[in-house]
Amino acid sequence: MKRIAITFFLALSIVFVDCKKAKEDLQGGVITFTKGTVKIFDKAGKEKAVSMDTFLLPEDKIETGKDSYADLQLTEGVLVRIKENTSLTLKKIFIDSANGETFADMGLTKGKIFTKVAGKLTKTSKFTVSTPTVVASVRGTEFIVEESGKGTSTRVSDGSVEVADADNPESQAIADAGENVSSNGDTFKEQPLTEDEAQELKDDSATIQSITEEQRARIQEILKDFQENKARILQGLEEQKQRNRELIEGAKEENRKLLEEAKSAGKEEKEAIQKAGKEEKEKVKSSMDDAKKELENQRKSLKDQAAPK
Repeated sequence: MKRIAITFFLALSIVFVDCKKAKEDLQGGVITFTKGTVKIFDKAGKEKAVSMDTFLLPEDKIETGKDSYADLQLTEGVLVRIKENTSLTLKKIFIDSANGETFADMGLTKGKIFTKVAGKLTKTSKFTVSTPTVVASVRGTEFIVEESGKGTSTRVSDGSVEVADADNPESQAIADAGENVSSNGDTFKEQPLTEDEAQELKDDSATIQSITEEQRARIQEILKDFQENKARILQGLEEQKQRNRELIEGAKEENRKLLEEAKSAGKEEKEAIQKAGKEEKEKVKSSMDDAKKELENQRKSLKDQAAPK
């Protein structure tokens, strides 16, 4: 099945914190509302608690049950509604408020999401929704992406969408406001939105929840804690580096002493071996001399005995 690249025209820049003041950004999103059964799993597959200000980090996965949904805010003006019976993974999230940039890639394996990008993303920002058959690159609009398992449908209520076959960029389709472009991975099908589809987009746009002032204050607290924790961690790393350097220097000195002792011990052992060898050699020589004398005495004795009397 071919992959389809979908380019959405439009865009945005402001993030949770003032870009002129912020130095650090939490790389993720915040849950602003939930209804029914909503589960969140981290990248290791461990389930996380769900609340109105739960932070989602890169590689977290959201799953919704029947008659359930969750609203998620990534930056100011970028909202996502994860609708019922949906599985969505935040594959990559990076927010650079200092430069007003947002980079996000969400993986939709099944179900449906509504995305609302109010205002304009910067030219260097990138926001994508990936399904088994399409990749939707967003600049700014209101749209729904639905993955049925047999193909992907992209329905737009505001702005326009360029749909291009990733394997054959010349094969394209344009979905303007009020239109639906569906793809099975091989061909495009263009048709007007039905009344129900248009109403669904309108309802989602009107009811999707952004962060409250209370949640915004909570975010500021978390950002502050994040910066303080980062400073403590960096200080701890520097202290650990210093301890490691001291341990390494101490180990080097200890090894040097052991080497000197080994050299000294080796020299003494060599001298002892040489001395023992010399003594053994002298003993052998002395024994041989004694044996020679004994033989000479015996020879002389035999000679004396054999002499005529």
